[in-house]
Amino acid sequence: NCWNRREDTISSTQACMSWNSAKGKDIMAIQRQRLREILFQIELLKRRKVQRFLLETGLTPGQGQARILIYLSSHSSVTQKEIADGCMLDVTTMSRVLNKMEEMGLISRRRDPGCRRAYQIGLTEAGRQKAKEVDRGFKRLEEILCRDLSEEEIRSLTAGLEKVKESLETGEDM
Repeated sequence: NCWNRREDTISSTQACMSWNSAKGKDIMAIQRQRLREILFQIELLKRRKVQRFLLETGLTPGQGQARILIYLSSHSSVTQKEIADGCMLDVTTMSRVLNKMEEMGLISRRRDPGCRRAYQIGLTEAGRQKAKEVDRGFKRLEEILCRDLSEEEIRSLTAGLEKVKESLETGEDM
């Protein structure tokens, strides 16, 4: 009789542990889903703010003009391929974007003396001013993003998001 009570206690404990384990898995699934949703919402909110800012500065959202300006502000006289690689933009669409930026007076192109088919691309004075304006806007966005976070929370969040980024870069396809 004592043995039966002991077995009942053991089986009740095991049942409770497996329920907690299943509950823990459900909670983690909910947490992962919530993480995905939060990252998506953050991206949408950030995109809206950036699009509004870019339109106010006279740039076209979604074409990479802001990234190109920032890249060129720290890399003088580079090729189209170098810009595409540095800004993670598609080389095939770069010509149109650079044509528009040249029409706007933001960049200049000159033949590359080392390769007759290539151009060296750099910022004009107007481009340098626009790059500074974009840089100030992005710094303001960083302030908004981090406004309610402590330094420790920023470090911890950054470390966690670096791991997420690594997983996406090295992980398998969906």
